[in-house]
Amino acid sequence: MKKRFVLISVIVLVLVLALFLLSACDQGRTEVGVELVLNGDLASTSSGENGTIVDNWTIGGEWDEDLDSPYSYQRLDSESSLYEEHGTGYVILETGDSGWVYLSQGFAVDRRAVYQVSFDARLVSYENGDTDESRGAFVTFLENVEFIMSEQTSAGEWKSYTVYVRPINTDYLTIALSLGAEGAECDGVAYFDNISVTRVDESALAAGTTIHDFRMSQIARYNRDLSGTLFVTFLTIFGFAAVVAAYVIVKKLYARNDVFVNFDGTPTGSYFTPASGKTAGKGGAKAAKTVAPVAWWKNAWFIAAMLMLGAFVLRLVFLLSMYGFGGEMTATVNLAKWLGANGVGNIYANASEWSNVDIATMSPGTVYILAILGAMGQNLTSDALSVLIRMVGVLGDMAVVGMIYFYGRKYAGDKSAVVFAALYAVLPVALVMSGMTNTFTSLLVALMVAAVILLVEKKFVPMYIVMALAAMLDIRALALAPIAVTYLGYTYYRADSSLKTFGKTRATIVFGLVGAFVLVYVLTLPVAINNLGENAFYGMRAIANQMLNNNIFVDNAFGFYAMATLNQKGFNNTASILNLVFILVLVVYICSLYFKKRNRHEVILLASYTLAMVAVFTLKVNWTYLFLSIALGVIYAMVAGEKRVYGVMGAYSLLAFLCLGLIVKNSGYAAITGGGYIVDFETTGADFILFSVITVLVTLYYSYVVYNITNTGKIADIKPLNKPLGTAIKDSFRSFTDVFKKD
Repeated sequence: MKKRFVLISVIVLVLVLALFLLSACDQGRTEVGVELVLNGDLASTSSGENGTIVDNWTIGGEWDEDLDSPYSYQRLDSESSLYEEHGTGYVILETGDSGWVYLSQGFAVDRRAVYQVSFDARLVSYENGDTDESRGAFVTFLENVEFIMSEQTSAGEWKSYTVYVRPINTDYLTIALSLGAEGAECDGVAYFDNISVTRVDESALAAGTTIHDFRMSQIARYNRDLSGTLFVTFLTIFGFAAVVAAYVIVKKLYARNDVFVNFDGTPTGSYFTPASGKTAGKGGAKAAKTVAPVAWWKNAWFIAAMLMLGAFVLRLVFLLSMYGFGGEMTATVNLAKWLGANGVGNIYANASEWSNVDIATMSPGTVYILAILGAMGQNLTSDALSVLIRMVGVLGDMAVVGMIYFYGRKYAGDKSAVVFAALYAVLPVALVMSGMTNTFTSLLVALMVAAVILLVEKKFVPMYIVMALAAMLDIRALALAPIAVTYLGYTYYRADSSLKTFGKTRATIVFGLVGAFVLVYVLTLPVAINNLGENAFYGMRAIANQMLNNNIFVDNAFGFYAMATLNQKGFNNTASILNLVFILVLVVYICSLYFKKRNRHEVILLASYTLAMVAVFTLKVNWTYLFLSIALGVIYAMVAGEKRVYGVMGAYSLLAFLCLGLIVKNSGYAAITGGGYIVDFETTGADFILFSVITVLVTLYYSYVVYNITNTGKIADIKPLNKPLGTAIKDSFRSFTDVFKKD
């Protein structure tokens, strides 16, 4: 107990010290003198259904329905007397008989830094609206609309304003050019121009300059549609119910004598027996040479097909009823069409053409998939092509469901395999990841699961091929490399009695590894073909750029750095070095855990654990990372009958969905829309920090579980349920209450 207390204390101390150290490494989100407002002169416009659209600005409010549009753009020529001050023109806001309207734009800021806000405004006409209270023309921040930087209630000439603001409790501001306000409507017309927000050096300001401390009262950029709230609430409850129901069903199955007998009568090669946690005998499925006749509906391939079909149908609902991630999906659709029409050879050179797609961090594999889909969908609508793009992830999910079933059938029996495969098929995080997002994360999971299964089954050649494809798709697949190399190294050592012997197994391991590198290089040639003269490894560099070109602590993901309020914040070289040290220590530690028992099935557990640790405790992670560890963890919990691992995977599935679901809600993606981009979590948001803390605690518990399993071989069995469920619940409740009863 004392040693455990000391160990826990050291871990907590290290985490606390790291928290303060790495918080100090933050480079900040803004620089002095850099303009934060896009299209601040309001000169960049485009045409919409109802008239002119001012680019980078969003319209809001309620106005007279007789108005085609509550705003317009007044263009000026060089001969105008206003040209010198207002350039090509200015924006006009109007409400009609009674209403309120505003143009808004959001941008990241640094807390307690000082910002200069300047703008020009003119109220042309003004009358009270339908309420006693009324507002004229003013500028505010939507995070607290009570903060008024100026207000004109009398018609007059152009006026220029400069205000200094210090955000106290927010790292995001949304400036709003307003005429009237909610509950304070007016009938009027106002002009606005020359909007600017820049960070300034407080020490350089003149003495006596007034600096207003701004305090946020609401997170303005979060979408509050009822559809988003219902989306998150319903699927969270559904996910929790699915995890609990699957656990109860498995407990009931373990009470049966035939739990490890397949539908065709063959026994399984179960790695563990739930009753004892001991390793099963070597015979397994191979011990039965006679296969009993089985009805067609009990055939393994039919069952797998039904499970995969069910997974497809569930995801089809999302494919056909939702557009996906709004503007993110639209940008991906447009990029796919461009690639389909122009090819992939110059995509990285033309990265600047795609302001809404981060080409610099896009893998060659993703580029190829989008190019193929874009070529297929040149004549499709954006809606149809978005379905085609998301179908890739759906196929990936179906493959994972199939692999869970077949691997589980071999080591845990048909009955358990069906339950665990069905559970993964209905997990909300898996449904939304493939059915809504514009990423290929679900395909990556399928490739990584396939690679790990092939590895532990010692099918090395196809394993190398699959790993090469996974690395092409996403560099995160290389997180599996340490445990894979460790297992391959041990297999190499055990292959022959003498290290001098170079047999078939050793040759496969060595030449397969070399072949995998060659395969990756060859597969990168299409995107690198025009740049090989300047860099022979241009394509390999494109793979590495997924990490090299990313310089933020965390991108809207629950975890350690989110808990430290570092979401979307940049880091310096010190943090990068510390992160590298952590990864190296983690690699050594995980590899050492394998050598404790050298059990090949624990490779699956350690692969899941590696992905979880990377997702929670390293830099540069985003909202897709935690999802990567779930499928492998589910497989291990299935073959081992390990209730603690099952509990951790259940918790991860809910936390990963909550992260993804809240992004959907906050960004307004639950509604069918082709606009809007991902809305970042507020760094000090109570929900964001709370779920981050829970994620960290669950991962620390996972660390203990993994250490306990790999060092002692102790399995916390899922106990058989030999009594009715109602009786079991009553008994559990009675046992719980007995703890609090006095003697």
